[in-house]
Amino acid sequence: MAAHPRVSVVIPLFNLRRFVDQAIESVLSQTLPADAVEVVVVDDGSTDGSGEVVRRYGPPVRYIRQENRGLPAARNTGIRESSAPFLTFLDADDRLLPEKLAAQLATFDARSDVGLVSTGVRYVDDDGAPLPQHGWSRLEGDVLPRLVLSNLVHPHLPLVRRRDVERLGGFDEDLSPAADWDMWLRLTRSGLRWAVVDRPLAEYRIRHDAMHQDVTGMADDCLRVLDKLFADPDLPDAIRRLRPLAYQRQQLVAACDHYRVGNPAAGLRWLHAAAISEPAFLTDPHALRQLCRWLLPLGYQRGTVLVAELPHLARTIRGALTDLFALPSLEPEIARLRRRSSIALWLAVAPLVRKRAKAALRRGWARLRPGSGTSTPA
Repeated sequence: MAAHPRVSVVIPLFNLRRFVDQAIESVLSQTLPADAVEVVVVDDGSTDGSGEVVRRYGPPVRYIRQENRGLPAARNTGIRESSAPFLTFLDADDRLLPEKLAAQLATFDARSDVGLVSTGVRYVDDDGAPLPQHGWSRLEGDVLPRLVLSNLVHPHLPLVRRRDVERLGGFDEDLSPAADWDMWLRLTRSGLRWAVVDRPLAEYRIRHDAMHQDVTGMADDCLRVLDKLFADPDLPDAIRRLRPLAYQRQQLVAACDHYRVGNPAAGLRWLHAAAISEPAFLTDPHALRQLCRWLLPLGYQRGTVLVAELPHLARTIRGALTDLFALPSLEPEIARLRRRSSIALWLAVAPLVRKRAKAALRRGWARLRPGSGTSTPA
């Protein structure tokens, strides 16, 4: 255990025996001096023997076990049981790259106005192999107007000061998968400014049984976060005016998530709610193209995958819009957008169709080139 650490890494753990050693090793492999990093693993009632893996590390890693109380409660226990002036929260199936904490501390040292430092991220599968999606938020400064619309970071990307987290009372234990978004909102709402180390210094693992795969639970939790935010009577008017867009964004993401997992009835309910919140997206080609992207699983939301999967994605969106406009007693302000929505969808997919055609043409020419293995008639 570090005597005077600069960073406490809190690792909440629940039944992730297969991965937790990788998470711990990624912290112990940081380029910072060994005594600069404190590792606190909070076992939230695991039943798969995860704790046995953690105990093998001994003093470099502090192990705390508690009855199952949920992810935010485990993070709060880690906050109380750790001591460093800076905090980061690493889920037990994710990993930090070696330079992450050093780069973030250097940013804090160089920029006294900053209260949260994030980094880029790589997406990996169960086995740690890279996934197609890449890119991350590069917003800095006062990010609240954008953060209100959706979470900008995964939980293990930000590094924050302990005093700021403790001043706000830690994570809200009435929330679950979206509790980190609520924390970043409250920190930013209190005046914290963001900075970004603009390179991938962490890995986010996509698992089929991960918490973010519970699309209904995630959607409901995100709406609770927004309910909490917009119930604040002191919220600035400029932020309060974003309320319809904020709710609509979460409703559209929820709609796409439910369509993707094969629950079109729930998807349609969320799509209808989004249209009620702010119907303008129905006639916006850019917004409809974004829906196609959100239909892709996390880790695969990249342009090349979007083009490759275009026929399926376009059919799904077209079917969803058809069902929306066929709803009985549809609100008149939505119903009258039907024709314009059809045109907007065509405009949304047309550029992707052209890209798909060009890609097919390139593949065809590649097969015909000499040396490609394709024979030509004499």
